[in-house]
Amino acid sequence: MKKVRRKEVIYRAGDRAEAIYQLEQGLVRIVEILPDGRQLTLRHVLPGDYFGEEALSERQYRYTAEALTEAAAYAIDPKTLSSEELRALAANLASQMAQVQAYETHLQWGELRSRICRYLLYLASTAAKGQDERGPYVTASHEEIADATASTRESVSKLLSDLRHEGILDTGYRRIYLVDRRRLEQEAESTMLQAV
Repeated sequence: MKKVRRKEVIYRAGDRAEAIYQLEQGLVRIVEILPDGRQLTLRHVLPGDYFGEEALSERQYRYTAEALTEAAAYAIDPKTLSSEELRALAANLASQMAQVQAYETHLQWGELRSRICRYLLYLASTAAKGQDERGPYVTASHEEIADATASTRESVSKLLSDLRHEGILDTGYRRIYLVDRRRLEQEAESTMLQAV
């Protein structure tokens, strides 16, 4: 089992694709590095999900896998998979494809403020959630939110500040507290993104 810390890369685009991974715990994102250096979040990997599927047909990984929380994943040699395990892998990847399609709709629908609220609610249903004496929170940096909402860090920072001043959110070090979840859901306009 491979254990990684938050922000640690599991594999990079261009690395030799020797293993498929199954996430045991945590939250991982699959990203594409754009020519200008920005990262575009393509999908989120939840516990039980497979990733690194390029190892089935390609010599190199096409994308980068990065942990958004502390995570643990099993590395699987694709040559050792039985036909039943391959069917389970295909079913899981099909489920993830449905999530990718919902995520694409999320990126193209609504104002940035709504997209940020939807993304924060999505994170609240994953391993990125937490609770302390201040209440429920999600762990995410402004840059990670920008990557996931097709925006810029500056725009995200401004809108998070607006939401904080309106009493919907509060912020702490790498934490965004969900102060008024009902209003956050209203701002989101829809719950298109769901962790399954």
